[in-house]
Amino acid sequence: MFDSRAGHAPSAPNRTADATWPDALSTPTQRVGQSTDGQSTETLLPENPRERDRGLVEELFGRLGTVDAVFDAVLNNLAVCDAAATLSLAARLARLTARLEGLTIHTQVHLTRQRPANPGQGDGEPGDPYSPFAADELAAELGQSPRTMSSRLATAWEIADQLPAALADLTAGMLDHTRLTALHQLTRCLTTAQRATIEAAMLAGSRLASPPQWRRKIHRLVARLDPQAAAKRRRHAHTQRSISLQPLEDGMALLTAVLPAEDAQAIYDRINKIARTDARTDGDTRPIDARRADVLAALLLGNRREHVSVELQVIAPVGTLAGLDDNPAELAGYGPIPAHVGRALAADAHWRRVLTDPTTGTVLDLGHRRVPTPALARLIRHQQTRCLFPGCGMPATHTDIDHTIDHAHGGHTALDNLGLLCRHHHRAKHRGQWHLDQPRPGIFTWTSPTGRTYTVNTRTNDDEALPPAEGNRTKTAGPARASARHGRQLLPQQRTPADEPCHF
Repeated sequence: MFDSRAGHAPSAPNRTADATWPDALSTPTQRVGQSTDGQSTETLLPENPRERDRGLVEELFGRLGTVDAVFDAVLNNLAVCDAAATLSLAARLARLTARLEGLTIHTQVHLTRQRPANPGQGDGEPGDPYSPFAADELAAELGQSPRTMSSRLATAWEIADQLPAALADLTAGMLDHTRLTALHQLTRCLTTAQRATIEAAMLAGSRLASPPQWRRKIHRLVARLDPQAAAKRRRHAHTQRSISLQPLEDGMALLTAVLPAEDAQAIYDRINKIARTDARTDGDTRPIDARRADVLAALLLGNRREHVSVELQVIAPVGTLAGLDDNPAELAGYGPIPAHVGRALAADAHWRRVLTDPTTGTVLDLGHRRVPTPALARLIRHQQTRCLFPGCGMPATHTDIDHTIDHAHGGHTALDNLGLLCRHHHRAKHRGQWHLDQPRPGIFTWTSPTGRTYTVNTRTNDDEALPPAEGNRTKTAGPARASARHGRQLLPQQRTPADEPCHF
């Protein structure tokens, strides 16, 4: 499986003899007209191209709809497969997965081609191959992070542009996505011609026994073709230095730093030496990893945290701060934290507290500590907490306060006409053909360039809201219960214009 030979061109998908799959090269026609003697003629005129395209697309989505039924049938009959049949099925599914991933890349690239950059209108920079707002449309439709989709679109574009043969093999099911990703990453330091040489050499050979072997072969070919490639990769990697924060469970977080190897090793050695020295002198019996973590925090924050001028925002239900219950609080920009941690932080004068309703999450009161922004701006940042664009996770502290109706167009500076937008989605609203409405205070409706609408409700806090009482819970219809029982996650609901040809 996933094997090819030199000179092999991926074949077209198999079609059954009675298939009615539309041929893109043919032109559907219709018979019209009458002769002078009243008899019908055989004059053939092409159908309206728009109607023809609509029909082709509707048929395409109708055929894709049958895939769900096939998946259900395979799942329902999996129990009757013996070991040999199961292995064969796994291999077939791996090939189909590769084809689906290839088709996904083609679809993403097709979307970018329909959204060219327009630097003259502020839609991208000179040289951009497509609009920077294309990823936002895809993210809103799929319920994903705009930043994640932006990265995926960029990767898809580069693969289609620089590694077309490898993408063809992926789409044909002869190459898996892991190997394609390795080929893409390890040849980025090469010129276009060198990259094409490596691509041809790798696709002409076998797929090897494992992705690590595949990567080692690419490394050898790159080193042979460009002896300076390692230095180029090092320079490129050095530009990717970063620090990131990832929330974990139980009030913890993962702080990650991508640094040059020598710097990272020196930092680790210093932390380790201090931790082990403290253990010997103080008799500390805690695990060494816990001591290293404390040393890192002490080095960065200082031995006395009260001298660190860092302001954090803690959002907590009234009952939590009053000690009446243990509903979790929220650390702005991080997420839920245990109730006792929220109470401890809210009691500190260096922390700002926000009281919320335990059922709806609605803000009830603000701390009265002096802040450098007006009280109205402070209220908005606490009520909304993040950028208003669907799926965007930019915290309130890194957003702009935007007038839903522009101030220049008569929009008033009041709670029902203000919202938080990160800088990118602020630009998307003004330059990316997105439209934002606030029909009611705290209810925001986005309309995409294709007319799809997405509603963001900031009047309730889903993260903090409690589930309804068992007796008041609305009964769910049969099909919906079945979907929940099977653990399926449906795509976010959206409305499309009545003339939209694709309903899915």
